[in-house]
Amino acid sequence: MAADPLAPYRAKRDFRQTAEPEGAAPKPKRRKGKALAFVVQKHDATRLHYDFRLELGGVLKSWAVTRGPSLDPADKRLAVEVEDHPVEYARFEGVISMSYGAGTVMTWDRGTWEPASDDPAGDLEKGRLSFTLHGERLHGAWHLVRMRPRGREAKQNWLLIKDEDEAARPGDGDALLEETDNSVATGRDMTAIAGKPPEAAPAKRRAAKPRKSVASNASEAEQPKAAKPRTKARSDTAAHITVGGVALTHPEKLLWPEDNITKRDLAEYMVAVAPRLLPWIEGRPLSLLRAPDGLDGDRFFQRHAGRGASALITQVKPRGESSPLLQVDSQEGLVALAQSGTLEIHPWPARSASVTRPDRLILDLDPAEDLPFAAVVDAALVLRERVAALGLAPFCKTTGGKGLHIVAPVTPGATWKALHDTAASICQALEAEAPDRFTTESSKGVRGGRIFLDYQRNARGASAVACWSPRARPGATVSVPLDWSEVTKALDPKAFTIRTAPARIKEADPWVGFDAAAKPLPAKRKR
Repeated sequence: MAADPLAPYRAKRDFRQTAEPEGAAPKPKRRKGKALAFVVQKHDATRLHYDFRLELGGVLKSWAVTRGPSLDPADKRLAVEVEDHPVEYARFEGVISMSYGAGTVMTWDRGTWEPASDDPAGDLEKGRLSFTLHGERLHGAWHLVRMRPRGREAKQNWLLIKDEDEAARPGDGDALLEETDNSVATGRDMTAIAGKPPEAAPAKRRAAKPRKSVASNASEAEQPKAAKPRTKARSDTAAHITVGGVALTHPEKLLWPEDNITKRDLAEYMVAVAPRLLPWIEGRPLSLLRAPDGLDGDRFFQRHAGRGASALITQVKPRGESSPLLQVDSQEGLVALAQSGTLEIHPWPARSASVTRPDRLILDLDPAEDLPFAAVVDAALVLRERVAALGLAPFCKTTGGKGLHIVAPVTPGATWKALHDTAASICQALEAEAPDRFTTESSKGVRGGRIFLDYQRNARGASAVACWSPRARPGATVSVPLDWSEVTKALDPKAFTIRTAPARIKEADPWVGFDAAAKPLPAKRKR
């Protein structure tokens, strides 16, 4: 009879004293078509570290990475092999008390992984496992390499190494760890998970500027200097109002403090632009950038529903996903996003019902800080020609910053690999032809006056900010669709904000016919 791989795990724990799952009997055989899960758990035990776990053989193979995963291929991180954990452990988040590993556990990342070979168990046995991660934070190719034992070391030491691919960040490997300190499962930080939130400091009082309705079509000069009186129809109270039929709590909370834009303003904006925003996101999995306390507070991405999620936000479980994703299909759902402090909406380039078949190709033009917007426009026109030469129909929109997005609708039948390869071929060709103008290197430190051509929006699980979505940036800018005639004019992309963008709703939609313009991806030979 084969030994129970979870015996060491269970022997170290008293399940009367810990909330950790005891785990069901392992099922080593992998169900055909079922993706393998991975999870990275931030663990504040005797010392802070990150537990890296890969599902294999019915259990979670586990390593303790003392400094966390690095996105720099040159930065090889020590990963100490620990006992196998039950697959149910991937859903554990909380406090381990009076037990082995006592401390706080947070779900820092999760998703699926693919081994590079057909025999990952054999690769582990040999001491080198190569694989690809499809997480909410970690992506691309990675390697686990076993080190030679020194002396009488009882534990197996490995190195966790990022491969040199598009997801790598040379010279900036710890940036992701520094930028993300919230759970991808619940949005909580370590303090909140531990149940010890610090006492709130006295709120800084800001001088309130005159409010302006975000749905107003008046220009800045035409706006009255005093706040307009509220209408009784909106059931206004100091702590509770209704916008678009949805109740808002703390409607006057400042989300963009420097711009005097409140939660109520955001909700009203969502109602105003719903006819244009909804067609861009409905029926699609979403990644949401939330800042419940505004730009001055913590920000985090959310793809899965946590506790207390609004019933107006749909939960969907597309094929291959281990946990339900978020989807919004109604105006009420948009207002619910505002209520939760969602400042940005990022849809996948595929529908939930056919998530294995993407239908949008997205190219992101992100200029170096010292480049004028005119350089971005020139680049967009070049990309327009390249995309059109492949038989696709290119459309253009602002990103809400200094960049532009080129988006092309794709007919059903495309695969994620074909979409990614097509986008990569376009960008890499431009980089090869004009390396002084373009780069596909993501690190800001090496851009050097060039435009970063980002084609990573075309991978499963990736996303791009939606048309009409606000941005979590000063000025409350908005990503808006443009007509190509507008692109060539001397426009200011930052002029489109929550206050000004609704005026465009009365104008003709520059992207009318977007879906009807869908074309198949070119054959590999043509690319």
